[in-house]
Amino acid sequence: MRILKRRGPVLSRRTVIQALGATAIAGLHSSRSAAAAPPPWAGKLIDGYTDQQSYRPGDRVTLFLNGVSAQKTNLNLINYLANTVHQIPVELFTQRPLGPSPWETGFGYQETVTFTLPDLRSGVYLVEGLIPLIVKQVPLTMGRRGPGPVKPAEILILYPTNTIAAYNGAGGRSMYSDPVPAPIVSFQRPSRQTSQLALFNAFLEWFAGIQVPHTLGYIADIDMEDYSEIARSKLLIVIGHSEYWTRRAREHFDRFVLDGGNVLLLSGNNMWWQVRYSDDRNQMICYKRVKDPIEDPLLHTINWTEGLLQYPTRLSVGADFPHGGFGVAYPYTGGFRIVAEKSPLFRGMFVPNGDVLGIPTLEYDGAPLLNSPPTSGIPRLNLDALQAYRAELIGYEYCSGNEAETGSNGQANNVATWMLYQRAATSGLVMNGASTNWCSRSGAFGQDGFRVRKIILNMINVMMSGESMFSR
Repeated sequence: MRILKRRGPVLSRRTVIQALGATAIAGLHSSRSAAAAPPPWAGKLIDGYTDQQSYRPGDRVTLFLNGVSAQKTNLNLINYLANTVHQIPVELFTQRPLGPSPWETGFGYQETVTFTLPDLRSGVYLVEGLIPLIVKQVPLTMGRRGPGPVKPAEILILYPTNTIAAYNGAGGRSMYSDPVPAPIVSFQRPSRQTSQLALFNAFLEWFAGIQVPHTLGYIADIDMEDYSEIARSKLLIVIGHSEYWTRRAREHFDRFVLDGGNVLLLSGNNMWWQVRYSDDRNQMICYKRVKDPIEDPLLHTINWTEGLLQYPTRLSVGADFPHGGFGVAYPYTGGFRIVAEKSPLFRGMFVPNGDVLGIPTLEYDGAPLLNSPPTSGIPRLNLDALQAYRAELIGYEYCSGNEAETGSNGQANNVATWMLYQRAATSGLVMNGASTNWCSRSGAFGQDGFRVRKIILNMINVMMSGESMFSR
């Protein structure tokens, strides 16, 4: 089944996300400083990008920057606590994108500066609060021949670079442009007001300021191409809106889980489109509804739920978008109705069955149900369709498979399923939050933000402790 994300007479989900993203790019600093304070790049940068999507301490980083004017200055590398961790001397100058299709071929800026990344802890940093720079795990040694072996982080957080690139309209087009979406987009361009930032920035700000008793690492989507990046970690946390996956990344995801690793999906509309990278890994390719020129049908860039790909999303994460859909009441109400009050996820809290955990949501995933759509009673998971060893519903919400029928008076015809999924007796667990908005301000800092944050920490702690995640 192929669900079209159609535009209807109500406010489009894409329009809502784009409106959120217009302010999210400056949200880190506006949330921590006076409203009248200018953003830190004011007077210095218009935009820019890095030569890679992620780095390790000791790597050489090249920045391609478009300055407001020609000037010598220092650029600040800032963490999500809004602290400067490094300064980069630079000579700025103005630049323009080159070529007729910079969204596809890249902006072609001249190299502005190259510097050695200092010994920083793994995390997401921002050049002048504007350009993301992902720092991976720190090498154990820094010998004469460069970095040595890497100590594995116990918890890895996956930054959704693929989805950001798909929605990024810098250069004139994105994979959502009307009337003609771009089938190929470049990573070598600025992330101008990328809408997806609104779906995870709040989490990164919050998580940077708390202490967890585990080592943390951050990776980009492209790092999932190398299994060694995740192999020795215990927990993978997927944040935001993790919509675009390569086949190799999915294979490595499944291998990680089957090898005993746990996954926490604080994301929705997961694994919706198959993509691939160009040979130099500077472009992402997704033809969507235009015929893909590649011969191998297993690599066609269509929805993962299509039978042609022979790789259903639900076998990896227990749920998919066709069984879920769009929030019917966003942004007025919305959230998961609890059905597993004895779950260790609610430890130290009073969350009875029937209570609603408020997370107004743009897009949901859902699992196959025995009573779908349910007309009475609690939804019941279809374990045969899931091919699951074990699964448990934590909470559910009604949603719509048709974007044109959403809004405050929308019609619900599907069910979103926040669920725990175990594929095999010896495999790890997948906690599927099934919502795009866990890590957004409407989730982690929304009307029910305190409970949302407490539950996220409980999910992490229980998954790391090795105790049973199931309530029975």
